[in-house]
Amino acid sequence: MMQEGLDDGPDFLSEEDRGPRAVNVDLEMDATLQVDISDALSERDKVKFTVHTKSTLPNFKQNEFSVVRQHEEFIWLHDSFVENEDYAGYIIPPAPPRPDFDASREKLQKLGEGEGSMTKEEFTKMKQELEAEYLAIFKKTVAMHEVFLCRVAAHPVLRKDLNFHVFLEYNQDLSVRGKNKKEKLEDFFKNVVKSADGVLVAGVKDVDDFFEHEKTFLLEYHNRVKDSSGQMRPDDPFAQKRRRRHEQNRLVSLHVGDAGLHGSLQVLPEGVRAV
Repeated sequence: MMQEGLDDGPDFLSEEDRGPRAVNVDLEMDATLQVDISDALSERDKVKFTVHTKSTLPNFKQNEFSVVRQHEEFIWLHDSFVENEDYAGYIIPPAPPRPDFDASREKLQKLGEGEGSMTKEEFTKMKQELEAEYLAIFKKTVAMHEVFLCRVAAHPVLRKDLNFHVFLEYNQDLSVRGKNKKEKLEDFFKNVVKSADGVLVAGVKDVDDFFEHEKTFLLEYHNRVKDSSGQMRPDDPFAQKRRRRHEQNRLVSLHVGDAGLHGSLQVLPEGVRAV
């Protein structure tokens, strides 16, 4: 009875207010586009997935082809859907989780270290159990990546996406490796420095105070000499400077003359009088 009452109630939400558009996705794809992961290879911290595609769509160059992809490339494809404004309102299939075999590898490593403390039968049994555990995690990882691709391929809108077609058909590395924390931090500081440099270049001239002062002095001195008629006021700083220089030259001449009379030359430090 309660359910019937709810069913008979009015629908207050308009079509636009119902949130993301729900699109029925049948994982049993039609023959025009079929995607699966035909093989997978574990290499230390990486898993290489062989993505196999069969299609009769004219967008592809061939009807059947395969490419090798890594987890980061799956994440790139997922993020390209999320960031595309054309898909706003559509439910994007969730990204597959990152392959994580650390726990299983750690158990296998500890088993190898403790091999001498157990019988051969015990060691063999535990090794088989851990290998089976590792294989189960590996198969689950492959399956989750395949389900993501199947959902995209079965989606009436996302299956036409250009990035998805590149992901399926381009037979080279997409070079979309995620940056680690150190690289992200370095990029952040580079951007900060670059922005600061831009502000400095735009608003401040690159001037050396010493050379700017010397340049100003020489220009002013040149203009005064050029405009001078040979008569300078007693209070003119340039005239005073010239008089001091002439007086110094006169004193040097006198000392040189005295040296010629007495047969010796005494060089006096600047500012010290001869006695």
